[in-house]
Amino acid sequence: MAIFQLKTFLLLCVFILSVHTFSSCKKDKFLTNGGKISFSTDTLKFDTVFTTSGSVTRSFKIYNTNAKRIKLDRIKLAGGPNSPFRMNIDGESTKDITNVEIAPDDSIYVFVAVTVNPTSGFSPFIVSDAVQVTLNGSTTEVPLEAYGQDAHYIVDSVLTSQTWINDKPYVIVHSALIDSLNMLVIQKGCRIYMHQDSKLFVNGTLNIYGTKQDSVIFQGDRLDRDYFGYKDYPGEWRGIHFLGASEKSHINYTVIKNAGFSDAAIYVQAPNFFDINNPTLEIKNSIISNSLGYGILAFNAHIRADNCLVQSCGAQNIAILEGGNYLFNFCTFATYGGVGINHANQPTAAILNYRDTSLTEYTGNNLIAVFNNCIIYGPLEDEVIFGKKTDWDYNVTMNNCLLKRTTAISNVITNNVILNSDPQFTDYAKWDYHPKSTSPAKLAGISLPAVIDDLDGNLRGPVPSIGCYEVP
Repeated sequence: MAIFQLKTFLLLCVFILSVHTFSSCKKDKFLTNGGKISFSTDTLKFDTVFTTSGSVTRSFKIYNTNAKRIKLDRIKLAGGPNSPFRMNIDGESTKDITNVEIAPDDSIYVFVAVTVNPTSGFSPFIVSDAVQVTLNGSTTEVPLEAYGQDAHYIVDSVLTSQTWINDKPYVIVHSALIDSLNMLVIQKGCRIYMHQDSKLFVNGTLNIYGTKQDSVIFQGDRLDRDYFGYKDYPGEWRGIHFLGASEKSHINYTVIKNAGFSDAAIYVQAPNFFDINNPTLEIKNSIISNSLGYGILAFNAHIRADNCLVQSCGAQNIAILEGGNYLFNFCTFATYGGVGINHANQPTAAILNYRDTSLTEYTGNNLIAVFNNCIIYGPLEDEVIFGKKTDWDYNVTMNNCLLKRTTAISNVITNNVILNSDPQFTDYAKWDYHPKSTSPAKLAGISLPAVIDDLDGNLRGPVPSIGCYEVP
């Protein structure tokens, strides 16, 4: 009997031990299907501005929010071996690691360092990459963002009245807003570099004082594009957006290029208060080029432009919608397509006193638009479209302009307009829109006392040429 009881006791111990071992194995079993992880940050940012070669280390956590143990398939840098970033995980320095285990309801640290050499001519202002984390075949990532050169960094900012001087570049990241009743003054020679997601919103006043010798330039922050063989690519940033409270802004000798990522290089809303004597925006001697969307997009706005070139846009170079008040003197609007620009069915200019809000409804306002000595040209049969709804006035005047339009023009006052005659640009493929000496634009304009020089600073004659450049 004693022997039987002993055997029974031993069997019971074995059973209990087996159950415990089985339970322990089950508890330690990895999650092999689905599963979720989370991170302690959505973007890892390195706030230090690098003025010399340097390294900064930041960290974030990966959380296992599952009830089971997980094994991460892979943690790697999206940029691969050439990434300026590097990681340290569980004491191992790496750019790509596999089979990283995390216990249930636990986490691990990922330390990330970056080394930047801003002395390179192709070094970008914003150095970016991402840590990609894969669990059971599903990949999520944490973006990495560091500043790569010495500059003024304007990060997601509301700007009060201030002046930017030409001491070092300005880089706008995640947009900036000039607050209402405040003024941003940009002095001659300033260089403003915009990150891809960035737009400059103007709810106050923007005054840019470029000169012929020292123009102000707005462009994307991808300085490394030259290294890859193309320095100008449309849609690198989102543009300048004038909101309803903006007033009395002036832009002179400014180049705005490679914008239009979301809509337009320059976007002007209807003013909250319409001042007939003071345009919301006055732009002179400036170039808007290579916008992925519109060049100038205006809704019931008040704009004056003199000696401006707007060229190579994916949508209209100039789009006037919902009416407004406009004066354009000696401007050239031209598009022939290009890298990233498809000019198959979007005319260069649209001048409308309305905007469709649905298939059957529209909104609009009275329109006054005067074009003096302007060129609107390109390869399409009709490079300018006029559109009116009788609900509102439509007062559009074209004086001494050269237009590409094969369809008959109606509802527009035209004086000495040249139709469908090639302006003979020097080389539009290279963005040289100086007309040749045999151009029909030569000596075809009307003198305007307020505009005595052309975009190059050359004196216009008593009988000037049409367009932003005087024809030799």
